[in-house]
Amino acid sequence: MFFCVFDYHGELLRLIGRKNICINFIRENSFQLINYKVICAMRLRIKLSPKAIISVSVLIGAVMLISSYIELNQSKKEIFQLLYEHSSTLLESVIQSSKNTLNSSFEIENLITERLLDNARLVRKLDSLNSLNRDELIKLGKENNLYRINIFNSKGDRVLTNRIPEPGHIHGEENINRYEELAPILNNEVDELIIGLKTAEFSNEERFAVAIARANNKGAIVVNLDAKDFLEFRKKIGIGVILQQMSNHHGIEYIILQDTIGVLAASEKIDTVESISGSDFLQTSLTTDSVFSRIAIYNGHEVFEVTKSFLLDGEFVGLYRLGVSLEDIKNVEARMLRRLIIISLILAAISIIVLSIIFTTQNLKTISDEYDKFKTLTSSVLENMSEAVIVLDKESNVTLFNKSAERLFGINSEDILDHKISLIENGVLNFLEVTESIETTPNFEKEIILNGGQKYLSFSISTLDDPDTKQIKITVVIKDLTETKRLEEEAKRNEKLSAMGELASGVAHEIRNPINAIGMIAQRLNKEFSPTSNQTEYSDITQLLRTEVNRINKIITQFLSYAKPIDVNKKPVELKTFFEQIYHLYEDQAKQKGIRFILQSNDSLVIKIDADLIKQSLMNIIQNAFDVVNIKGEVIVQYYKSKNDLIVQISDNGIGISPEQQKKIFDLYFTTKKEGNGLGLSISQKIISQHNGSISVSSKINLGTTFKIILPIL
Repeated sequence: MFFCVFDYHGELLRLIGRKNICINFIRENSFQLINYKVICAMRLRIKLSPKAIISVSVLIGAVMLISSYIELNQSKKEIFQLLYEHSSTLLESVIQSSKNTLNSSFEIENLITERLLDNARLVRKLDSLNSLNRDELIKLGKENNLYRINIFNSKGDRVLTNRIPEPGHIHGEENINRYEELAPILNNEVDELIIGLKTAEFSNEERFAVAIARANNKGAIVVNLDAKDFLEFRKKIGIGVILQQMSNHHGIEYIILQDTIGVLAASEKIDTVESISGSDFLQTSLTTDSVFSRIAIYNGHEVFEVTKSFLLDGEFVGLYRLGVSLEDIKNVEARMLRRLIIISLILAAISIIVLSIIFTTQNLKTISDEYDKFKTLTSSVLENMSEAVIVLDKESNVTLFNKSAERLFGINSEDILDHKISLIENGVLNFLEVTESIETTPNFEKEIILNGGQKYLSFSISTLDDPDTKQIKITVVIKDLTETKRLEEEAKRNEKLSAMGELASGVAHEIRNPINAIGMIAQRLNKEFSPTSNQTEYSDITQLLRTEVNRINKIITQFLSYAKPIDVNKKPVELKTFFEQIYHLYEDQAKQKGIRFILQSNDSLVIKIDADLIKQSLMNIIQNAFDVVNIKGEVIVQYYKSKNDLIVQISDNGIGISPEQQKKIFDLYFTTKKEGNGLGLSISQKIISQHNGSISVSSKINLGTTFKIILPIL
């Protein structure tokens, strides 16, 4: 958990954790309270004397007064329940927005850090080759938009920099020592150091810096960039901006984020607040993740307050307190009371007519409001569904395009709403254009090319009548089945290979014995019998017979080798050394063929695998890549950690593999090489499967192929 505390003007009060998170006061849309008016009415159907009319009027007034008083209390309960629900929803939105903003800030900072580390590693590589000088560093800084590149020796003295000398600058070029700051690297405690945001020594500007060790422990390399744009960008997307926009609405008295120590962030209206330790109500709010409410006193008047704990990644950040003004509710109550008194004094006949109209009108208004709320809820559900939802009118114009559809098709809803569906991905969904046939095929699956990749999608189509426009609209619900299909195909492939292996084992054992007998007979015929004529032809035939028997024996041996269960002996393996060994095995071959062979990532990961088997599997794939690329081609081996998995990608820019061949590429004895035996990829797939991993291939004709291997890190 990482956050910092600011005062009302944005000044830093205290820092908790390792990262900066701005938490400011928010205000939300005011609540529109529903004014319930329930009035009882009755009609007089007989003619009454003035005295009777007065008596009946008084009686009706009394009945109306009592019933209205009871209804007033009930309405207050309903209003407060509605106020609680709206306040809870607002508070949940605030908390979710805070989480999303904080996570976005973390992700941006991580990307900047990785970029700087990549540049620092490049500088280290050039430094190890002794090919660096000031001009080269200046060039690197300009090309990569880096503010400063400094190289220090093992004593912490700066020995090289891309800084251009400035005559008369307060900070000269000599005697620059950063030993204390770089001590973890210079003392060989770490190889890389994230310095992060820091204030420039001789200005108020901010820098973002990282450091890595030089080759052979000769010192350290520090790379930083000007953090001005980064900080400005974070302000634009930060919590402060969101909360400031929400704070302009009527009806919110205050929003406070506080912990057990004090206030983390609050509205500018707040002078003093009740401490958590001094309130049983606030302490109770900390114990669960539920929303609590109460009537509190603020600045001498009552407010409706809701509270909820704010957790980030399971860790407690603080307690959100939202105070909503009760002024509107009190005004509603006052109006209702005045109407109650007036209505109670109205003559029965007039009251019946007027109250009946009011009652009917209010019912219609309530129904209309409930219907509007239902429509809003329905739209919210559609927007946040995990499946993509597209609504079309009769002219095939898009009238609804939810967030899942935006993610799936890579297009913003603003760019497609009220436009033809044919504009999506150059007409990839033209088959959904409204016709008579689309209404007769409500459910189907289809494979399409989307964003440069192959997607397998499920379509569910239904029609609905829009009550507002009185028009029929088409609703299309799209579910991405690509990953599901891939897993199904992988399971089928494993089952097929297992069955083929068992078949191979059985057939091989049954064939080997008679084949050996034939070979022995051929050998005896060649040694013990000598024909009187055509001796050369006889010798050639027996020799051919023995050769073919040996070839069949070789095939049987391959069958048995594939069918035999693999004995996996997992041991901890240091991946950097492991991949460097594989790289050196192909380095000479790459030079001979004029191929660029690249190994990416120097992550020092340790994983438990059978090194020999995994090496065999990778070498099969790498050798295939070498066989298909031309001179000046490129083969890249990349490995990295993703969550709890090791990802290995082997890519080439060769001739590619057709979609038909991709479906059979892991089948036993399938090969496109003249001299291939069709076992390499099958064995590789079996080895990876024995490690509880998976292998997949993506390829385009004349563009290249990428094999992706996923192995669990145990």
